[in-house]
Amino acid sequence: MTGDPSLQEGANVNENGRSRFAAWLPTRRQMRNALQLNIEPVDSAVSPDSVTFAGMRQGMGLIVAAALIAGLLPSLFAWTMAARVGTATPLAQLSQLAEARANPQLQGVGIAPVLADSAALIAGLEPAYFPGWLAAGITALGGWINWPLSWLNIWIVYGLAALLLAKLLGAKTTLQQFYTLTSFAFLPLVLTALGFIPCLGIIVNLVALLWAAAIYVAAVRAATGLSTGLSILCALLPGAVVALLAVALAFTVAAGLVTALIS
Repeated sequence: MTGDPSLQEGANVNENGRSRFAAWLPTRRQMRNALQLNIEPVDSAVSPDSVTFAGMRQGMGLIVAAALIAGLLPSLFAWTMAARVGTATPLAQLSQLAEARANPQLQGVGIAPVLADSAALIAGLEPAYFPGWLAAGITALGGWINWPLSWLNIWIVYGLAALLLAKLLGAKTTLQQFYTLTSFAFLPLVLTALGFIPCLGIIVNLVALLWAAAIYVAAVRAATGLSTGLSILCALLPGAVVALLAVALAFTVAAGLVTALIS
């Protein structure tokens, strides 16, 4: 049964002044075991260092901490780029995106140069109340805070879909056990902090996603007791469905735009 050892450890850590953080984060050995895909089934865990001895509160804290770490460098980079332009980060990113699309070697869309000029003009406007560098910093801070909120939303919504599928396949796991173990899949996503780096970012993001998927499968298998094949199905099917819906939506929108342009 999943426990929360940090509550017992609090008495020992209290002398060092770290108890308030220990209750919200797994131990380093638990995180290392998760990264090594060493996740024991819930009913067979015997060591306090086992991943299954973590609590749901620790899983939530792990996701928040990982998201803040992953989002720090991209947010600082966005702040730097926006401060150079002297505007808020979304407008600076819009300007950069429009310029990229206006490049004939990248995108041959006739309206792109107009969009580039408009975005560049908006980005060059002075903010109404704040200096450019401060507006960039405030919006970059808001973007950084949004990282853990987004990750928590993915953890809850995606996990609910995977859990319902596991229940349909006969799993006996509880919501707490399932969410606690699957929270460790967000650990490798810390590597996405380097995702904004050209060329290297693509490789790092791919490694992080594959590593996270492997941990998620191992976590589902440990929490539900299902076979490896069924665990893979529960872990990946919701993502595959979302991807297919996104592709279908993109094709629908593209077809609508083409039809509108022709008519």
